[in-house]
Amino acid sequence: MSATETAILQKILTSLAGQQVSDLHLRAGSQPVVRRDGELEVMTAEEIVTPDFLEAVLVILLTPQQRSSLETDRQVTVGHTFMSRMRLRITVFYQRGLPEIAIRFVPPNLKSLRELGLPASFERIIGADHGLVIIAGSYGSGRTTTLASCLQAINQTQVKHIATVEEPIEYMLTGDKSIIDQREVGVDTVSWEEATESIPNEDVDVVGFSRLASPTIITSALSLALGGKLVFAIMEAESCVQAVEQLVVSFTPDNQALTRSKLADALLAILVQKLIPRVGGGRVLVSELLIATPAVRSVIHEGKDYQLNNLLLTSREEGMVALDRALAELVKTGEVMQEVALSYALDKEVFQSILRR
Repeated sequence: MSATETAILQKILTSLAGQQVSDLHLRAGSQPVVRRDGELEVMTAEEIVTPDFLEAVLVILLTPQQRSSLETDRQVTVGHTFMSRMRLRITVFYQRGLPEIAIRFVPPNLKSLRELGLPASFERIIGADHGLVIIAGSYGSGRTTTLASCLQAINQTQVKHIATVEEPIEYMLTGDKSIIDQREVGVDTVSWEEATESIPNEDVDVVGFSRLASPTIITSALSLALGGKLVFAIMEAESCVQAVEQLVVSFTPDNQALTRSKLADALLAILVQKLIPRVGGGRVLVSELLIATPAVRSVIHEGKDYQLNNLLLTSREEGMVALDRALAELVKTGEVMQEVALSYALDKEVFQSILRR
């Protein structure tokens, strides 16, 4: 990479640091595009991105091994620290024969669970000795930040051995009261399966998975939770009910009953989070929280997942949060416009009914 191209990349990245920008997209034939407060914006002051510039950027952001993987697999996702101070999640893939680069900015300061706006009842859950906590949502909803904040909260208050398996590592955690081992798939371990197989033999108390990569990893997460570990895992789901259903149907029909039974016994909570537009600009986090009470475990055991929605709505005193109620409360406090909240509601009739009360 020439000094000119290095300077251009440095100028773009440093100009965006500290702004309300989550992502940067570099694509040949277009000006750089950023995502600010959930919306895409073209950086009109920048030059058109060329194929040569993209290739030069790959040289500085990827190691030779990572570039080799990109050449073979045609896509790669890595963590990278730029200029020794800016943490980035970089995804490179090909479209129309040319590389495209998506860069996510990892916030330099990790917020506490309370600062993130998560329910107080969720904060209490992370004090458990064992069990499975699912953190769900769509890409860009802040799931990785929540996972890191959970582990950091434990690190700052408890003497534990924390181990993570991530792809890639986004937040670099430093041990405080706890010991922290972070493994990146493809860098520190060959595969998800290899990393997961060794955890039961490593005197670990808390485990974090950046995703449930396969049925094998789901089984391992359940076994670890049932075996006395506190396990946090990220997955993609739009509701707590959908999360339960997706975990079960990940398996072949002959294994689903056993998986459902293990899930019902191991589960501590499912947190689903979304970032939605706030009145006046920016975004606010809204969440749904299912806590594994005896009633919830029974429903999951029996396969009556549809009943979970009713439990969410009627178990507020037990710390549960129904997404539609949380959305209605944001409208009532003036933080979110009603039409915006309605577009995110799981059941629009339930949302409007709550809003009228």
